[in-house]
Amino acid sequence: MIRQEGQIKEFEAYKNWELKDQLLISIVIPLYNEENSIKTVIKRIPNHFNYEIIIVDDGSTDNSVAKINQIYNRKIKLIRHFENRGYGAAILTGIKHTTGDIIVTLDSDGQHDPEEMPFLIEPIINNQADIVVGSRYLGRSTYRVPLHTRVGEFFVKKCLWYMFHQNIANNQSGFRAFNKKGLKIFENVIFSKFGLCTEVLFKAAINGLRICEVPITVNRREHGFSYNKILEICKSVLSCIILIFLLLI
Repeated sequence: MIRQEGQIKEFEAYKNWELKDQLLISIVIPLYNEENSIKTVIKRIPNHFNYEIIIVDDGSTDNSVAKINQIYNRKIKLIRHFENRGYGAAILTGIKHTTGDIIVTLDSDGQHDPEEMPFLIEPIINNQADIVVGSRYLGRSTYRVPLHTRVGEFFVKKCLWYMFHQNIANNQSGFRAFNKKGLKIFENVIFSKFGLCTEVLFKAAINGLRICEVPITVNRREHGFSYNKILEICKSVLSCIILIFLLLI
């Protein structure tokens, strides 16, 4: 089911969430040179629940931090890496500083719609999942997904299904929600860069956590430079899969 524009802002399911006012949502945003998008991303985060925003600046060399400091009406905790450590390291730093009942990870480049966050949280609140992955394959993407990304995700999807019968198509998506009880999968991680996205899904499956996908919209990137480096991603993901496989046999 594709969410229609305008449907997000009037999320009727909130009326049935008896515990929503008692829950704290921790929103972790890894940031690297996104001065043109970060303020908009923060302003679009839904304001109808209790939340904390944790931004991990991963050694930005532009005005990203200055843009964040211009925002005064949001609950923001800014943590800085003074050198670039990579996407996974930024996520890990953010996770360590969360205090919420549900943790949401969200990219800072504007490709995700923060208004769709309730759809990721809903299966956890309804006790239907421990980890929720936002999927452009179930929703829609306003740009053509690169071939290397589609091939890589297809390979990971097949491995997850073969080993654990978990069917996660958009397994490299950075728009995710986690039940606080499942955060042990972030302990003793091996891959602190792009392989983290794959590693945590395998660790979740090994630990019997329930994983599901929900539809999201993925927008064309308008500004900045992507974390993505094709060879590094392929190397990290492949190394992660080989290691997990060796641990299981």
